[in-house]
Amino acid sequence: VLLIINLSRETIDQLDRNRTVIASVNENLRATTLDLAEKIEERIQTEEELRQSKTIIENIFNSSIPICITSINYEIIRANDAYYALFKGTGAGGGKRFCYDSRPGAACHTEDCPIKQIVAGKDQVVDDYLKIDESGKKNYFIITSKPFRNAANELIGIVESFQNITLRKIAEDSLAMEKERLAITLQSIGDGVITTDLNGDIQLLNRVAEDLTGWSYNEAVGQPLEEVFHIVNYATRKRLENPVSEVIASGQTVNIIPGTVLIARDGWERFIADSAAPIFSSKSKILGVVLVFRDISEKRKMESEITKLDKLKSIGLLAGGIAHDFNNLLAAILGNISLARITAGSGSAVDERLVKAEKAVMKAKGLTQQLLTFAKGGAPVKKIISIEKLLRESVIFALRGSNTKYQFEIKPNLRSVEADGGQISQAVNNLIINADQAMPTGGTITIAAENCTLRPHNIVSLPPGDYVKVAIRDKGVGIAEKHLPLIFDPYFTTKEAGSGLGLATVYSIVNRHGGAIEVSSQENIGTTFTMYLPASAQQTASEKHAHKAIHKGSGNILVMDDDQDVCEVAGMMLTELGYAVAFARDGQEAVRLYQEAMKDRHPFDYVILDLTVPGGMGGEETIKELRKIDPEVKAIVSSGYSSSPIMANFREYGFTAVAVKPYNIVELSRIFHEISKRAKG
Repeated sequence: VLLIINLSRETIDQLDRNRTVIASVNENLRATTLDLAEKIEERIQTEEELRQSKTIIENIFNSSIPICITSINYEIIRANDAYYALFKGTGAGGGKRFCYDSRPGAACHTEDCPIKQIVAGKDQVVDDYLKIDESGKKNYFIITSKPFRNAANELIGIVESFQNITLRKIAEDSLAMEKERLAITLQSIGDGVITTDLNGDIQLLNRVAEDLTGWSYNEAVGQPLEEVFHIVNYATRKRLENPVSEVIASGQTVNIIPGTVLIARDGWERFIADSAAPIFSSKSKILGVVLVFRDISEKRKMESEITKLDKLKSIGLLAGGIAHDFNNLLAAILGNISLARITAGSGSAVDERLVKAEKAVMKAKGLTQQLLTFAKGGAPVKKIISIEKLLRESVIFALRGSNTKYQFEIKPNLRSVEADGGQISQAVNNLIINADQAMPTGGTITIAAENCTLRPHNIVSLPPGDYVKVAIRDKGVGIAEKHLPLIFDPYFTTKEAGSGLGLATVYSIVNRHGGAIEVSSQENIGTTFTMYLPASAQQTASEKHAHKAIHKGSGNILVMDDDQDVCEVAGMMLTELGYAVAFARDGQEAVRLYQEAMKDRHPFDYVILDLTVPGGMGGEETIKELRKIDPEVKAIVSSGYSSSPIMANFREYGFTAVAVKPYNIVELSRIFHEISKRAKG
């Protein structure tokens, strides 16, 4: 019994131990089962995700975008239906297919091949591709090539996608054509055109704008407008603000103020007319500004000339009406004075008074000449002169007795000019006096002169060529900006005792010499007048010592003049010189007397012809008739005023010499002495 009991206890203990082991195994099995179930669930999920990814990839691969996978050996591994639809005849059926057979192109078998570039290490290759279909229609594509790798990340080929950009290409081509048409249009426009963005930076300019600004297209694009488009007020020389900001702020077209000067890159200046307008988008949004401008230098000059000529016309009529009679009176007075001086004897008390009277007559002649410069008869009698010598003499003379100082800035080798020395001297005198009066407390006037060459379309609108530039600068009160456009107008003056003829005279003289004059001034700083006179290729002849010796002569002289006093005093002076004198009142009588003298074999050696005979034949018509009778006739044209250029170009009309009224016995003596010398050779 005890044995049985002991065995039962061992059995029971073993059973208890087994039960514990079994429980532990069951627990492990349960945990393993749960883990397997979880892993199975994860695998099922992963497989589902893989199926979804594959579906997505397949959907992408089989999209409407052509896609092709090519090995590094150029064999097509796979391509979608869109690819095969694009490249017909290269479908999935058949053996191996190669990219260079499927779509041959210029890059095939060259270093530009995308496969070679990817193998060489590029991450992406983008290229253009043109395909022309059977109907001849062009299709444009962008091919993007990227590496194709296996699971081990080894490069085994490339993936190419084809993006159809035909519509974009057509739009780009249309835009390019439109831009080309715009460029052609802009280049054909005679005005300068500049466009800017909202910041005022230049986006475009045409060829005219290049010429006017001196900036090329490539240099100007991207530059701020004010860097290229440099504009100033002509009168004040102050820089003007460019109109872009005003246009953008207002959204309206803006015109620049009159008198605006564009300064080119090389310093060349031109008057311009200009407008700036906003550039709107299709939605009425301002995108930028377009600036249109043109060179109006010539137009401005012509308008100014027309205005001045209109104002001068009335003065010209007045001068023409009085000058003839007035100079005849002066001729009679001066002639009688010169004869009286001979009678009185040199150095006598009477001669001294006659000298003063003679100077007064010459002053009256100068005043008449100043008035005549407004009329057509003010044509200069030109000869080659040294402008440097004239400037020095005129300035020194004009400033005698003044407390104003002067300094010359004359460049070496200053060229000569072909001019009427008396008229140019008068112009310089007027400018110097004007400068002197602008500095009532004294100061320094600077007289500068230099050679210069003007190009076409210059700021003073003169023909291109060589000129002498003369500038007269003062540091006086200056001229108000509003008065500058009127400064050369006759009768315009800001001085209480001024006549308004001084600067108008200067303008007329310079203009008749084929030159130009301009003025710049700033109040309380000073004024500069600048003259341009055509330079002469000839040099001045060495001037001989001026002397007043009376040269006697002999021969017969016919004097034609409608004024009895002139005839009388001319006859007395010529008689004093040793000549026999006859008189005619007009051209018809002169021709008749000349014919009769030739028939009687007592011909006239010289004739003096008054150019203007009211109501009768004047000198121009008379010389034509006399030359028909005697081609060798020696005729002197005489006048104090004429609307004809004959006084300046007398030889072209058949005359031998010129005698400007009023003249004295010394002048007559010189004229006939020089004719005689030329005749003797």
